[in-house]
Amino acid sequence: MILVLWSGVAWAAEPPAASLANIQRAIDGNDHALLEKYIDLRGIIARGVDRFVADYAANPPGGEGDPLMEMLSGGLAGESGSAAAQSMKMMLVEETRKFVIRGVASGDFSGKPSKEAALPDGGLLAVLFADASTARKELRGVRVSPVKGDAATAQATVYDHGSERNYPVQLDLKLQPEGYWKVTDVKNMGDLIRRVRKEAEER
Repeated sequence: MILVLWSGVAWAAEPPAASLANIQRAIDGNDHALLEKYIDLRGIIARGVDRFVADYAANPPGGEGDPLMEMLSGGLAGESGSAAAQSMKMMLVEETRKFVIRGVASGDFSGKPSKEAALPDGGLLAVLFADASTARKELRGVRVSPVKGDAATAQATVYDHGSERNYPVQLDLKLQPEGYWKVTDVKNMGDLIRRVRKEAEER
């Protein structure tokens, strides 16, 4: 445990590595509430949507793309400052979050299907994720850099047991007032988006 100072009060905080271990525990335990405790899903997805739209506009798919995705990305890119575009973006962020939450709660991402009768809604735009792997996800090779105040960085690999592919992630973590660390950004999101798009287009 380490001691930190927050608002003039000293208290014990978990190390960043503990938070990353708890993310895996959330996935393995089908616990979407625990996942959102340790990952800022909405914030990360919102930045991911911005990066996806920019990449889609700069590098349109070869051949025939997905009409729904073209409509959404085109609307967001063309009217980025409008109220309509912001509403569209928030809808896409929330629908993507629902996909992740359902993947965890259902047990798809743990490889252990849930026996709960009622599961979180998968989202209205589930068709957008039809090609996304819902197999078990595993964090491997976690490496945490030395903490700097209330900020930390980490590197890891997300192994997808369905595609048998490794996806390197570079993470920013922020110390929370309650004494645990939360993943607030995926710094290499742009590279991941380009890779996933390429894999989808090659199918």
